[in-house]
Amino acid sequence: MRSYFSPDKFLHHAFAVISNVRNRFAPVSYHGDIGSSHLLKSHLTARADIEFTTKCNLSCVYCASLLPGYSGRDLDTSYLADILESLKRRKVLTVGVSGHGETTTVSNWHQYCAKMLDSGFDLYLSTNLARELSDEEIATLSRFHIIQVSCDTTDLRLFKKLRRGGDFRTLLYNMGRIRSRSIQSGERAPIFWWHCVVSDETVWRLEDHVAYGLASGVRLFNFINMAPHVGLQECPVGLITDMPREDIERLPAYFDRIFHMIKSNGASYICDSLMGRLREKLDSHNARGEADCDRRHYALQPKGMTRDCLDPWTYAKVASDTGVMPCCRTFTPVGFLSDGHKLDHILNNSEMMQFRESLLTGKLKEVCRTCNIRGWTDIEQLNFKVSLFLKFGKYLPVLHRWGILLPLLHQWRRSEL
Repeated sequence: MRSYFSPDKFLHHAFAVISNVRNRFAPVSYHGDIGSSHLLKSHLTARADIEFTTKCNLSCVYCASLLPGYSGRDLDTSYLADILESLKRRKVLTVGVSGHGETTTVSNWHQYCAKMLDSGFDLYLSTNLARELSDEEIATLSRFHIIQVSCDTTDLRLFKKLRRGGDFRTLLYNMGRIRSRSIQSGERAPIFWWHCVVSDETVWRLEDHVAYGLASGVRLFNFINMAPHVGLQECPVGLITDMPREDIERLPAYFDRIFHMIKSNGASYICDSLMGRLREKLDSHNARGEADCDRRHYALQPKGMTRDCLDPWTYAKVASDTGVMPCCRTFTPVGFLSDGHKLDHILNNSEMMQFRESLLTGKLKEVCRTCNIRGWTDIEQLNFKVSLFLKFGKYLPVLHRWGILLPLLHQWRRSEL
């Protein structure tokens, strides 16, 4: 069954459902040792990202690449064989071939990806589709499982203003060519996923944006709150949570209409983090207290709580400098392939286990304490979820091959417990 599948999203929602059921019907304490050593190692990687480059052919107005001193680099592809061998041993389910950069700018990128596809890897890509791709590149992309396209608006002028150097029409042309190639080859077309950074400039255009995407064959919409970067100057757009209070109060009903449009047309959406920020803002008693709300969400850790995050157990990212990251948000590696270590070793070295322990005990590192992606959960719940993954995660590759995970994911994502 070929449909949208994100292992980390699956695990997050599935274990949340199991934990909620446990709390409702069997409210007993977890009997394992909080933060104990048997929870610190992981031998399965559900999802991995390989960052081919941090360079980009666009200059998006809210991108960290505009920060002073930013310098892009390409991955030394001589490491690819060892990376892929480690991921095979770790039973990886899906592999992303992108990071903080545009993979399609790397010389011969499609040839590397074609070899990975030939080896049986399930690939996805995050791309801007900003240039007219060659026939060979289109052929490779037509074999991908998921193509996540950075697209914040379908308004031609606003698109050029936000994603400087890009043109919405080129994006659509490439999407059409990829789908056309899939039809000609008799293969299933990739799942197109529009990744939308929501700002005060784009938010009230989202209904048009979604309708156009649905008409263009987009099956998943990911709405994320714009993340401001310290030191980024002259950003022409702002956070939706900085809008006037009366506008913010209109947003929940507005997003409900958008979500209904998506679901009624058989597509899916992800909006958890953005809606969480809106709820926090609306629940704030101080109408002008956005700074207090920000501190509570991004910095002030509630007592007895930790981040609701399984990434250090289920996810791995190899950055373009060969650094291995325990999650998609941190820029601090737990080891480097260039130091002569294999990926298998790094994913269970002392630095990685310390990162996991900080989450399990609630003694969070700064990057976790200020994370804008994962919400809060109590320490016992996270320990329970990790124990579930370590005990039952070995069955995920089998279930994925049998096509069972996808319907479970879609059912659980819509469960109301």
